[in-house]
Amino acid sequence: MELLLIAAIVIALISIYKRYAPVNGVECVPEDQMNQSEVVVDLRPYNDSTVNRFSPFQHIPYAYLKRFYKELPKENIHVIASDHVDLKLGIRFLKSKGYMVNKMTLLQKSEAGVVKLKKCGGY
Repeated sequence: MELLLIAAIVIALISIYKRYAPVNGVECVPEDQMNQSEVVVDLRPYNDSTVNRFSPFQHIPYAYLKRFYKELPKENIHVIASDHVDLKLGIRFLKSKGYMVNKMTLLQKSEAGVVKLKKCGGY
């Protein structure tokens, strides 16, 4: 019984770490400083009103990332998300598959449009 409790606590701690701990080696970049020469992966959901349907970004929501990650080139990747949990989970997933994720941008909706955040979820 105690072993089962310890296993449950360890699994819960691992899940919390993957969702909320900072990702090492990834720089937070505001949207206005993005480089157009790098591959930009947009992890925001399809029904998010801030997603531009005609942008040059590769739009793969986090829910579909496991299915479509092989379509991404193995170059330096810049990840965009509207939620810090999706951002961190997506970056960890791509890094585990051998992709070089070096930049990230966290966007948030507001009444006037999109707010560019200078801090990426505790960075």
